[in-house]
Amino acid sequence: MRHKTKQMWLEGKFTVLSEFSREKDGSAESCAEGQSSFDVLKARYNLTGNESYNLVEAGLDSLDLVVFMHEIKELLKEKGADLLARQVDIGLIQRVSVAELFRLAEQLERAPEEALVLLRHSLTAFRDEQRAAEKLMMSNDRKLIFVPPAPALLPPAPLQDVPILDRVLLTGGTGFIGPFLVKSLLEQTRAKIYVLVRSSDELQGRQRLRAAMESMGPCAAGLMQMFESRVIPVCGDLGQPKLGLTPEVWDFLANEMDTVFHNGATVNYLFNYDRMRDANVLGTNEVLRLAFERRPKSFNYISTTFVFGWAVKSVLYETDLNQNMELLDFGYSQSKWVAEQVVMDARRLGLATRIFRPALVSPSVAGGGNNFDIAVRLVAFMVNHGIGVDAMNQVSFVPADITANNIVAISTTPGTANKTYHVTRDDYANMLDITGLITKATGRQFEIFSLPDFVPELIKRCRKEDLLFPLLDFLVGSVDNISSMEFKRYDSSCYQAARDASAWGQPDPSLEDTVNGILKFMNRKGIISVSLGELNVVAAGQ
Repeated sequence: MRHKTKQMWLEGKFTVLSEFSREKDGSAESCAEGQSSFDVLKARYNLTGNESYNLVEAGLDSLDLVVFMHEIKELLKEKGADLLARQVDIGLIQRVSVAELFRLAEQLERAPEEALVLLRHSLTAFRDEQRAAEKLMMSNDRKLIFVPPAPALLPPAPLQDVPILDRVLLTGGTGFIGPFLVKSLLEQTRAKIYVLVRSSDELQGRQRLRAAMESMGPCAAGLMQMFESRVIPVCGDLGQPKLGLTPEVWDFLANEMDTVFHNGATVNYLFNYDRMRDANVLGTNEVLRLAFERRPKSFNYISTTFVFGWAVKSVLYETDLNQNMELLDFGYSQSKWVAEQVVMDARRLGLATRIFRPALVSPSVAGGGNNFDIAVRLVAFMVNHGIGVDAMNQVSFVPADITANNIVAISTTPGTANKTYHVTRDDYANMLDITGLITKATGRQFEIFSLPDFVPELIKRCRKEDLLFPLLDFLVGSVDNISSMEFKRYDSSCYQAARDASAWGQPDPSLEDTVNGILKFMNRKGIISVSLGELNVVAAGQ
């Protein structure tokens, strides 16, 4: 919906209300006459400048925050403070109150030199304080927030028992991987699947789930028949105590479910840890609380390789835990790391668990899904601008359909409980391999830059209307970390062995098929300038 709205805006299909609201008083330019740039910002975001709360609490979403941050940076540059402008990041914009931001603005207008000195000291103190507060909160959050009931403390069932899935609870069913998990559960099991979904009633919940299934592309009639008869929406919310469920629904799920797939999470590369905590950490606690109650359950958690942050180890093993919280500096990675620690705590207390860590989940081989994550946005930008990068960092795209298929396959295989799996490609690939295959499929040529030169090129070319724009500051601020990880590789021995042991397990598709799936998705969504005809002609001739 947000993408459609932005597209309609860019195509001029919205009438701008300010064209009418300012009609009596003259043009927008005359209204702004005599105003400072920060006054214009206040008017744009309907702020007085005296608010004691921050911009997130004022109602700005992540895109608004990025635009606001961009304006602040530009104004600092106008004052000759380029170095300070580079230090202003999304974390600062989220945490500082509106009043503090505009007090700084007034100081910049009246006495820029004094204000810049004050800002230098404030930024240093703020960052130190923020890191210390986040680390303390994360450390305190890494254990279960409840004491499991006594039955959960009994010895776990023998690990070699074949998992039988009869009634499954799934969270995150309307997200990117969610519908593919539903599809795989329908195909590989006979289970009824209860899906937690934010909705006002069961009818709306079913509509949302059906739309998610349709996002995968055309679904076979048999699959949709199974969906209608075996998938049951459960109205709830990960961010609420006891998942926002009524006592009756909670008791039913606690008594009847035998397996949980916890896939739900807020995915945002801009929000701080405390903004991600309710859904990603406290929500995981609530799902675990349900898993511990009444009937014994198997708990499958979809984590991420982001739990390693900007790790520089030459090999990251599936047994690695990043126990010391190293190089975790953005909210999503921090919240997923804490959630995984909570799942590990539940494992120690007797709950049978599996942890799956996908790296880069791409659209399906057929181009299905609804994925606008940072990797897709970056690749689309590179295609549109014909620029590439020669960094040797591992790029481990696994299509969503394969990811979900193998997660379910492993979860129904004996001997797989209480282990962690890296859902990554078996073979190494880098961004040069990706752009080379895009050239082969479409004819699009790329000008290749080194990583230090690639980022300035992104900055120079990126505009506010680009899908990459909201994440540009994140990428720019992370370039040194990305460079330091150039020779890091993932070990996935446990994942490969468990996948290959299952009759349902599927090997990686070729990198070429994977890249073509990404291209088909981007063509279908209209976010790249390469036409579908070009892709089909090349594909037909192969």
